[in-house]
Amino acid sequence: MSIDFPLILNFFIAVLAILNPIGNVPIYLEHVNQDSTDVQKNIAKLLALSIFIICAFFFFIGQPFLSLFGISIPAFRIAGGILIMTIGFRMLHGKPKFDNEGLETKASTTNSFKQATERLSSLIVPLAMPIFAGPGAITTVILYAQKPHNFLTVIGMIFALAAACFVIGLALYMSRWVFRILKNNGMQIVSRTMGLILCAIAVQFVIQGIAQLIPGLIDPTYLHS
Repeated sequence: MSIDFPLILNFFIAVLAILNPIGNVPIYLEHVNQDSTDVQKNIAKLLALSIFIICAFFFFIGQPFLSLFGISIPAFRIAGGILIMTIGFRMLHGKPKFDNEGLETKASTTNSFKQATERLSSLIVPLAMPIFAGPGAITTVILYAQKPHNFLTVIGMIFALAAACFVIGLALYMSRWVFRILKNNGMQIVSRTMGLILCAIAVQFVIQGIAQLIPGLIDPTYLHS
């Protein structure tokens, strides 16, 4: 019984690419800019752990879990797309929220880890799911979970998933430095640009979901795996 290293490496690259840690940093900052630096660091750690738990859950029992509730992958894509669309609209038209006090200089007045755990409940949705662990990531995890043929490869893939989530946590942990480079105006531009991109991603999710539900309805040119 040997470990399938090419499969593990391919899984790590695929998961890291679709979770998109760098591209999602501005979205993360838009949600935590009012928190102190220490709280932001702890939120980053907790979010990375949450993303790992979500992905690991779907790796092992994703398809049966969705089937238990009668949920198909296309329906999951459409629901995720609608939720992401609301976030994108808020980022496009919301009031400016970035300030030096929140992202750069504010000191924590109470236990930062306790504050982070309290904030986490409001950030699991939408940040952990569906921004990071969205329909695309969950579908990828479920599909790859069907490929390993031995226990050692499964363990290797879980370590690969953990490594990908560690990279996400590191990117979010260092995200406060992004603000110091871009400042308020730069963050406003990035936030609104990412809002537009999120809206486009949401539309793509909906298109893919409809295409899976009704084959042949949509030109395959506008679809991607």
